[in-house]
Amino acid sequence: MTLACGKSDARKIVIGYAQVSSVATLDEARAGFFKALADSGFVPDKTITVIERNAQGDIPALGLIMSDFQQQGVTHVATVSSVATQAALKSITDRPIIFGAVANPYVIGAGTSPANHRPNITGAEIPLPVDSAVVLAHETFPDVKEWGTLFDPADPFAEFYLEKAKAGAAAAGVRLITVACTGPGDIAAGIQALKAQGARGVVQIPSVMIGGAFSAVVKSTRQANMPLVGTTTSFQGAPIALGLSFYANGYDMGLIMIRVLRGADPATIPFQSEKKRSLVVDLASARAYGVTIPPAILARADSVIGGNPEAKTSTAGPQAITQQPARRGNNPFEFWLVAITQGLAFAALAWGVYLSSRVLRFADITPDGSFTLGAAVAAAMIVSGKDPLLATGVAVLAGMVAGYVTGLLHTRLGVKDLLAGILVMTALYSVNLHVMGKSNISLLDVRTLVADVHAIIPASQGWSDDLSLGVLFFFITVVLGLILAWFLRTDFGMAMRAVGDNPAMITAQGVDQRRMIELGLAIANGLVAFSGALMAQQQGFADVAMGVGTLVAGMAAVIMGETLLFNKRGLGYTIIMVAAGAILFRGMVALALRMGLNPIDLKLATAAFVLAALALPKLRVTRSAFRTAK
Repeated sequence: MTLACGKSDARKIVIGYAQVSSVATLDEARAGFFKALADSGFVPDKTITVIERNAQGDIPALGLIMSDFQQQGVTHVATVSSVATQAALKSITDRPIIFGAVANPYVIGAGTSPANHRPNITGAEIPLPVDSAVVLAHETFPDVKEWGTLFDPADPFAEFYLEKAKAGAAAAGVRLITVACTGPGDIAAGIQALKAQGARGVVQIPSVMIGGAFSAVVKSTRQANMPLVGTTTSFQGAPIALGLSFYANGYDMGLIMIRVLRGADPATIPFQSEKKRSLVVDLASARAYGVTIPPAILARADSVIGGNPEAKTSTAGPQAITQQPARRGNNPFEFWLVAITQGLAFAALAWGVYLSSRVLRFADITPDGSFTLGAAVAAAMIVSGKDPLLATGVAVLAGMVAGYVTGLLHTRLGVKDLLAGILVMTALYSVNLHVMGKSNISLLDVRTLVADVHAIIPASQGWSDDLSLGVLFFFITVVLGLILAWFLRTDFGMAMRAVGDNPAMITAQGVDQRRMIELGLAIANGLVAFSGALMAQQQGFADVAMGVGTLVAGMAAVIMGETLLFNKRGLGYTIIMVAAGAILFRGMVALALRMGLNPIDLKLATAAFVLAALALPKLRVTRSAFRTAK
């Protein structure tokens, strides 16, 4: 059947478009896809119907999206990203699937060669030139003989791109060092781990998770004096990047879709591969890194941004990059400084979890959402030009509202404590997306709390961001700890403690137990959101998935802090030790990265740390009993 644009048959077309998340690369592919359709007259809501769905990182939701497409009678399915295409392959067998932004369609079972593939699927692959990017890195910075890269072991194409990077390193005669990151919060420590293992530059391979937090890679490599080379041109901040255009890939995907809409059989259309590479040089970023881009690289660049357009063909070498900042010497303590700074930021999280789990005896899961809420509110306000201190304060209030809602569900509607937290945490995922407007907000090169440190301590102008924030976070932790200890000793605080210790007694004394739970959860999640706001400014971005595992980290800090009590009692000492537990936990995660553990073992090591903390008190009791028996 041939479909002509604008005729009645075309109006029967219903395209189901599925995207796994909103990151720069996939959004570019989406834009190219719909532009290709529009250029041929296939305009959504005018000549064709498009049902668009975005899983926003919730991979299991992709299966539901495919089922929904079938229920709504879509005639064609368009998928952007590998996991979205995998979900379509699993569910859709009786209608065409057109894919884009897939690095290697053969790995996911779409076919065995461009011409030999499943009969109902075709599309445009985009194998990014990672090997050539490593060679380019060596050409640009020939003095760097050890290059590193971060990778996400959960990424289905991590191994594929690592092999390409190793091939490029072998061709260039350089060494490649790899470190696994299982979440955005590991990026800063991961860069320091690369440096500690000998890497002097970073060629960042593609990754959905790490790409969403690319600003953290930029920030950390800047501070570590390690030049950064990108393997996609979709993310800003690297001095040079060699990649393929996701927009062009999406456009090619759209052209393939048009052929199918006009009657072509997908089985007869070979997979297309994007081949036109683009070399982008960012002179402003080069200045920020304090590096010089050789004239030969400038001459080859397809695009030169952030400087004099004539620099592309300049032979002036060093003159092309001016006003280079002074480069700091390598500091062996810098790796641990990142861990300590993050641990100080997590102290407020640990106190929030301590309030809900130990003081109120309330099984609250809200922190997995309120942590991200604090980061989202602070980041959204900061990038809109608001004062970072004000943004952080509003983030705390937002977290308090989330905690209060959890309390209301439990006390007023009778929802079980665990379920109330789950409901609010789940709802906060959508709330956080609305607050940010997208899944990730970069805070790179915008005014954060670091500026306040520089204003208060002029001598800090030469400090790294982590050192500046470390000093600030230490001051905040001390002040906040004193306030918390004072609050819990007031009549109101003692009544709140009694709610968890002896609810029957506190009710008999006329205290409104429900109100205490509501206010206690509000304070607890306000502290958690405060921690999220601090972490967003420390790592340089806010991401909708950054709260995953927050409650585990908070509980681990509380348990470790209680283990460090060594039979000592006292509210103030407990509060201090809980904060110490947060620092210790982040230090253990950093140690796992520093040791270069197999990425498969990173989460296992984290679990072992928590298990050790749980076992220590028991071992002490057993040892004491043994001595007594003797």
